[in-house]
Amino acid sequence: MGQSFFKDPNSQVPLYIQLKEVMMEELNQLSPLSPIPSERELCEKYEVSRPTVRRALEELQQEGQLVRLPGKGTFVAEKEKKYTDHALQWAIGFHEDASMQHKNPKTKVLQQVVGTASPQAAEALGIPEGSDVFILERLRFVDNEPICLVTSVIPLEICPGLIKANFTDQSLYDYLRPYGIVLYKAKRSIEVIHATAAEAAYLEIEKDSPVALFQSRGFTENGHAFEYVRSRYPAYKARFESEVYVPNTEN
Repeated sequence: MGQSFFKDPNSQVPLYIQLKEVMMEELNQLSPLSPIPSERELCEKYEVSRPTVRRALEELQQEGQLVRLPGKGTFVAEKEKKYTDHALQWAIGFHEDASMQHKNPKTKVLQQVVGTASPQAAEALGIPEGSDVFILERLRFVDNEPICLVTSVIPLEICPGLIKANFTDQSLYDYLRPYGIVLYKAKRSIEVIHATAAEAAYLEIEKDSPVALFQSRGFTENGHAFEYVRSRYPAYKARFESEVYVPNTEN
């Protein structure tokens, strides 16, 4: 049975506003980025029309209570001031992730050069040490505050034109896609380390302050590693979030 109890036939308050208020009460009980049922499911639950549901959802989104992620659905908005990175859960770009949290993302390119693979990068990418690689170092800002220093290393042979691209506003993944280089899976880890003098200067923290080191190896569908990334976040300015499922052991 649907929950039509919230409707007041004598009220002058539009039905979509009544629905929005009821949904707000329920949203306050959910964790940030919890998925919201589909429009059809909400229609059935509350016994209202789809235009009413759609209008209520639009209002909640405009007020920052909900966020829509194209191709993924609608979620409860992140209300905390601390920036939340979802790279442990989704293959999502920085700008998209920050925007869905109603924050203002910005990127500054610090270094964009051709260099040689370090032992660590060579091992991660499965290439000989000293191989030519493209190195892209960027400083990420959220609401004008430095939040992440990220260094991406890619074998130069897979896309020599990388050195000429402008990555201030363009996603690295978006640039690679037309060349048939698409992220299929990634192996990621996170640990806490001390900030070097250079990292501290860029992130506007004290030297040796704790930073969260996020490392990622990106693979194409054929299993080839094409990217090695080191991202450093001030430990007290960011948080990481993921969703874990219990495996089905029934046969």
